[in-house]
Amino acid sequence: MTAGWLFDAYSLDNKMIFWIKQENGNIVRLEDSKWGHSIYVASDDNSSLKLIVDDNSVWNDNNISSLIRDCEFTSRYEKITDVTKSDVLQLTLVNSTKALTLARRIGILESGSFGMYRIYNVDVLPAQSYFYEHDIFPLAFSEVSNNSSKLRWHNKDSIWSTNYKIPNFKTIHLTVNLRKEGKIERYTDEIHSITIKQHRGDNNSDETISIECNDSSEYDIIKQLKEEVANIDPDFVFTEDGDSFIFPYLIYRAERNGAQEELCLSREPVPLKKSTKEGMSYFSYGRVYFRPTPTNLLGRIHIDKSNTFVYNESGLQGLYEIARLCRMPLHTAARASIGKCLSSLQFYYATQKGILIPWKPGISEHFKTLGDLLIADRGGFIFEPKIGVHEQVAEFDFVSLYPNIMLKKNISAETINCDCCPDSKLRVSELNYYNVCQKRIGIVPISLKIVLEKRSLYKQLLKSEKIYLNSKTIYDSRQNALKWILVTSFGYLGFNNAKFGRIDAHIAVCAFDRQILLQSARLTEGYGFEVLHGIVDSMWIQKKEKKRDENVSDKTVENIQNYLKLKEAIQRETGFKLSFEGIYKWIVFIHSKANDILPVPNRYFGAFSDGSLKIRGIEARRHDTPLLFSRCQNEILEVKAANGNNINELKALVPTKVNDIFQKYVTLLKERRVPIEELVFTKRLSKNSNEYYSNRDTMENDALCLLEGEGKSLKAGEILRYIITDYYHCNNRKTGTSRNNRAIPIELFDDNIRTYDVKRYIELLAKTCNSVTAPFGYTITTGLEQISLSV
Repeated sequence: MTAGWLFDAYSLDNKMIFWIKQENGNIVRLEDSKWGHSIYVASDDNSSLKLIVDDNSVWNDNNISSLIRDCEFTSRYEKITDVTKSDVLQLTLVNSTKALTLARRIGILESGSFGMYRIYNVDVLPAQSYFYEHDIFPLAFSEVSNNSSKLRWHNKDSIWSTNYKIPNFKTIHLTVNLRKEGKIERYTDEIHSITIKQHRGDNNSDETISIECNDSSEYDIIKQLKEEVANIDPDFVFTEDGDSFIFPYLIYRAERNGAQEELCLSREPVPLKKSTKEGMSYFSYGRVYFRPTPTNLLGRIHIDKSNTFVYNESGLQGLYEIARLCRMPLHTAARASIGKCLSSLQFYYATQKGILIPWKPGISEHFKTLGDLLIADRGGFIFEPKIGVHEQVAEFDFVSLYPNIMLKKNISAETINCDCCPDSKLRVSELNYYNVCQKRIGIVPISLKIVLEKRSLYKQLLKSEKIYLNSKTIYDSRQNALKWILVTSFGYLGFNNAKFGRIDAHIAVCAFDRQILLQSARLTEGYGFEVLHGIVDSMWIQKKEKKRDENVSDKTVENIQNYLKLKEAIQRETGFKLSFEGIYKWIVFIHSKANDILPVPNRYFGAFSDGSLKIRGIEARRHDTPLLFSRCQNEILEVKAANGNNINELKALVPTKVNDIFQKYVTLLKERRVPIEELVFTKRLSKNSNEYYSNRDTMENDALCLLEGEGKSLKAGEILRYIITDYYHCNNRKTGTSRNNRAIPIELFDDNIRTYDVKRYIELLAKTCNSVTAPFGYTITTGLEQISLSV
């Protein structure tokens, strides 16, 4: 019997390998050679299924049987919409990593008969399938017994636990330094040194130990790296760009120096090898992203800080929570999109219910007439904001409205317009021809229930007066990670590649949302308030009064009482929990940059009564804004929040304190005392750099051309970072020299010269400041010789 925390799991040499972290700090390796990953095949004719495993079949010339260890007919729900189980063929693989290979070979057997075979559970990782089937999860404290190479798991932990214990892990940070021959790092550059920083995070010590591997021979450096890692025996290995550069670079240098066998950084005696897969660009929520091929260390967890959303947003505690809840190996959870994490959670509940996971989503949209479509496809409701500055405005937000609609209204792909209860009394508002199933709970609500309830538990713990600071940080990280699953759940419901998604369910959620927001607006107006702005699940309201010259503090107390009464009324009427965010001293709703009379729903900024700020959509919130501009804009807003209680006080601030702030930053720019890192613009490429027109007249293209000249090409979804160097006086930007290019990528920037375009940065700084001064009637203008503030 072995007791400890399930740390890592993967398939290797036809076995499932597990690493258990024990309470004494030791880590134990276990094998399960009896279990095999399975895929499932369905067909309208069961006799055709037998042809798959029949070597004598005239169809079967793809050596399929060599991939199959065992086969049997079993009973499963083939589709999520099925109400009865079907007989399907379960194929257990010889090698768990060959599921895709087997599926493709079966697909060849169709021989033009499209849809003859329907294949399931193909693209689920073996480790995840094992977790689903054995009802275990990463970092669960378990007792494991080994009976004839078959593991038996006894959970001593609950997925619902909020105070679960995490062992003390050993962590290192790996940095590789090159002998660069040019300005861009290349695989052909030799290794100069390797730095290993060890972090000891136990209760007895908290220090960083740096170890330099800098012998003269690259072979010796790689060998020493292996020895030092083995000696430290870390659980986590952190890198910057480890997936995209560091590990591929080390693999290349090891091959050049005959040190392939020495590049072994895993706990398994398996050297790192060049991946046969390339990174991929993908489209998500209107943007293109790039994900490099991950480098996994068997028995250790490699986290590339530049290739992990969950870790960057929620830290290690958030990663632990996601891995546990969604039953994903830590390696996978660290690099997965939130949609993939949500899918894994749904896969677990589907497996528990005996539902197969489709390889290729095939649930179609219900037929609609043009009139039905016009009513159905409206999206969420929006009250356009009233442009301008407003005083004494309250904000109400529904708590996780869309996920709660899915849970309370039982919205899922299989519950909308189900065949089992067409006369259901549960109908979708505005869409009475949409019935909702009354006989079963959908996969989507089942999956969201634990996320909603656990996040609520964490938030309750955060409000406890006896909570320690360390515990508060942990709980906040965990609830933040769960928040991202909830944020993604609605969009994923209508995603065409979601395994259990359906656009009809997406439409139903929007219909309920419109009903809830309209109900709330009517109640708001009935209580004597005016809706200044409303978007999907939030409302900004103001008391209908012509005069506002009463005592502000007394009026605020009275307003709060009225708002709380309204809040209770809305909750009773709609059945959904509402959060009173507070009262703004002032808030600004901004018009479109292209049209002064056109409001923008998601661009606003304001200050609450306690002086705290809330900003959305302006430069300080954008990821492509240079840090200097963000600091300047934030400083101006903080001064306004601290010193301006009404519109008149705010207008008085602009010519004095706000102008002083702007002039301070102008002086820093003129005297070139701004660190280059604070002047970097960023742009996420929507296509590969070589797909842009070479004569495209933009600063971004200048920077891309320079990178191309140095031998570096960016993929779609990667980020270009550049400095503006000569915006106005560029003579020939194609010569490849820095002085003749309007923009230079940060990788090629010579820090000793420090040549950035002061005039252009000042102009852009003024525009940034105008975003928060123009609504009050003031704009900052710049000239060649002077910079002034004008009304």
